[in-house]
Amino acid sequence: MLRKFAEGLLFGAGFTISFVILVALGGSVLFGSMVPTSRWSASSGPVTTTQQIDEDEKKSSPFYELPIEQQIEEASIIALARYEPAEDGRMRAVLKEILKQKDGVTFYYQLGDEYTPSSYYPKSGTSYGDGIVIFFEGSPAMMRRAISYSGNRITGLGDMPIELFRDKCEKEAA
Repeated sequence: MLRKFAEGLLFGAGFTISFVILVALGGSVLFGSMVPTSRWSASSGPVTTTQQIDEDEKKSSPFYELPIEQQIEEASIIALARYEPAEDGRMRAVLKEILKQKDGVTFYYQLGDEYTPSSYYPKSGTSYGDGIVIFFEGSPAMMRRAISYSGNRITGLGDMPIELFRDKCEKEAA
């Protein structure tokens, strides 16, 4: 009987140790990113200047948080699409103009093609504007941001006129 008790005690201890290890590993996976860390630069040790921190934050900011001038600079392709009605009642986003295209970028669309990720079925009471400005990045070009426009104004950019946006794209390309 004492032998059975000792075997049970060993089994329980082994089970408890295994459980504690699994919980510790799971916790480090789930909460490991919450542990404070210091920032280091490979060349100079800890990052201490505000300028270095600002540069790092710019690189790590999501595309849509960058200033519009930097978005235009970072984009490999900027396209303008207009919504056109389809036979099935859907509004098709059809590429009408390429405002910017970097040399050597692979782009799988041509003018007149439908950009299906931005096509939609209308809902009553909802306006999607007349079309969208689409920012692509990299090669092959991948969509990073789409902003609707109505009339000749890009609503998501503080009602910036499309002509002013076109000028900004041309200046970047030059």
